[in-house]
Amino acid sequence: MPRRRQRFSDLEKQFKESGGVAAPGSRLAGYIAFKKGENKIEVKKKLTAAERKRYGFAILPFGVTPEASTPKRYAASITAYSNASRAGLGVTNNMLGYEDIDASTEQAGNFYPALIKVFIKSGTINDNQISGVTQKKYRRIEGATYTYPFGRTTTDVTDAVTGATESTVNEVDAQDVRNTLVTFLAGLPAEKKVGSISYEPEVFRTGSKALASPA
Repeated sequence: MPRRRQRFSDLEKQFKESGGVAAPGSRLAGYIAFKKGENKIEVKKKLTAAERKRYGFAILPFGVTPEASTPKRYAASITAYSNASRAGLGVTNNMLGYEDIDASTEQAGNFYPALIKVFIKSGTINDNQISGVTQKKYRRIEGATYTYPFGRTTTDVTDAVTGATESTVNEVDAQDVRNTLVTFLAGLPAEKKVGSISYEPEVFRTGSKALASPA
């Protein structure tokens, strides 16, 4: 199950405040039509079955204190599409905290790892892109977005506050690894065409509580 997030939070807020009523031709009217299924988002880049295939790596979550001897790693999935792109950018297993999955890896359905999302520009700018949601024109830089899950690591990580090099895995937090990745990606040469870099925090969702009959 994917992590829950509201893609159109501002429009959804307007929708609720308006009681579902909007001026004809407005962005909100387009959004209401989208919610009804009348407007559609066109997916320009359709991944092949091979690109959609998911692989996994074992990572150390930030929300769990690693055990001293054999810290428990959790499985984090990545598509073949994104996995190939990180290799092209030089983003290594050590930078993301990856190890191979084995029998000891926790396969937790309620764990959603921290994510770095990288937009790679194609070089084309479209000034007349029509939103499938609002039906309004907007300016779009063509390209593709790749998503890399990541966990704790001490390799080439600098503390985001003090600037000191981290020496143990317990010292590393999500901000440290995030900043290290962003610095690396933003510093790549222009021919790599790195555009925006965004982040989603790690999430552990609480499962359903076990039930018991009344006494």
